[in-house]
Amino acid sequence: MNKKNFTLGDLRVLLAPLSSARRAAVLWALDTHSTIDDAVLLGWKEALRADYTPFAKDLVRNQLRHLRLDYVFWEYLDNGAAAPLFGLEDSVREVAMGRSFRELQALYDGMIWVDTRAEAESFKHELKLAMEG
Repeated sequence: MNKKNFTLGDLRVLLAPLSSARRAAVLWALDTHSTIDDAVLLGWKEALRADYTPFAKDLVRNQLRHLRLDYVFWEYLDNGAAAPLFGLEDSVREVAMGRSFRELQALYDGMIWVDTRAEAESFKHELKLAMEG
C-alpha cells in the first residue's frame, strides 16, 4: 500500500485479525499519538481525566471496566484470567505486515478517511430504501 493511498478501509482490514480490545488500544494509541506501551498501561483515572479527541474518548468509554483491573484495555487469557494486552506490539507488527508502530502512525496521520466497502454498503442500503419507498 502506498502511503498516499492508505485509507480508513485499509486500516480496518489491517487491524481486523486483532481482538476488539487490541484494535481499540491500537486505535487509541494512533489517535492520541501515544506509544503502544502507553495504551497497554493506560489506567482509568488517567483516561477519564485526559483531554483526548472525541474519537479517543469514545474508544475509552466503550471499553468494559473490570472490577479488579485498572487497565482500560484488557482481555481474558486462555485460563480465564483478565490481563493487560501482553504482546500488543508484536500483534501490531504481525498484522501490519512487518511495519513498525511508528510506520503505522505515519500511515494513520496521512490516512484518507474513506472506507470504500462501508461506502458501497451504505449506497446499496440507501438505494434499496429508495426503491422500496
